[in-house]
Amino acid sequence: MSASRTWLLAAATLLLTTACSTPEERMAKLQIKQQRLEIKAQQAAQRNEVISKAQGAAVIDQRAPFENVLKALANCDASFAATLGQFPEALSPAFVVTRKGKIASIDVPDRRTPGRDRVAAAGSALAYGQTLSAYYDESVEINGQPQKISWGFYSPSTPEQLARILGAAIPNFKRTSRELNGNYVRMEIFDRGGWHRTTRFDYYRGQANVLGERTLVIEPSRDPAFPGSRIGCSVRGSQVAQFQDELRPEVD
Repeated sequence: MSASRTWLLAAATLLLTTACSTPEERMAKLQIKQQRLEIKAQQAAQRNEVISKAQGAAVIDQRAPFENVLKALANCDASFAATLGQFPEALSPAFVVTRKGKIASIDVPDRRTPGRDRVAAAGSALAYGQTLSAYYDESVEINGQPQKISWGFYSPSTPEQLARILGAAIPNFKRTSRELNGNYVRMEIFDRGGWHRTTRFDYYRGQANVLGERTLVIEPSRDPAFPGSRIGCSVRGSQVAQFQDELRPEVD
């Protein structure tokens, strides 16, 4: 069958289908389409509101750009993107920083693919005398929906060294608790419309139906390419897609 005849057949089928629809069916389809457009517009407005709030939350009170970035990272929220947006030129010798309005992101090859969700520092990246050797940005998805997101930095220092030094400079790192496995953790659970700190780490980790679990962690690195430690945040739960929009507005 020629291409022109195939096109004519498809067009005729579409016209026939439309013609066979009742006025009520056509109206229902239009209503569904309108509802989808309204939802998209609402989501866009909410995202713009998050970005606007994030811009005002940028951390700028530390001595050096990467120190501001680490302090923002300790919040595990949109202030991280806002702070990156304040110092793109200063950070760019070490990492590729992409501006998105007044916020920014550090680029990785592919945040959804293990092994490609991290990038080594190309230049000097120092904060509080500690070297940041790489950046990671991970997204674990099932059926296209994020189930867990994690982001932060690698450092050749030990977790104990980082906990001591960062804890002396940044309140949220000072509030971490040391676990038996050597991790330093600060955990919050989303409940009653907000985030609430908890020390019941094992209990909530065993809950499959938690709405949201947000964790600041200093942990031993498991990546032989970047030995030492990881300093970062992770968020998991049934509402990760929503939290990603709120906490990571720089992520597409």
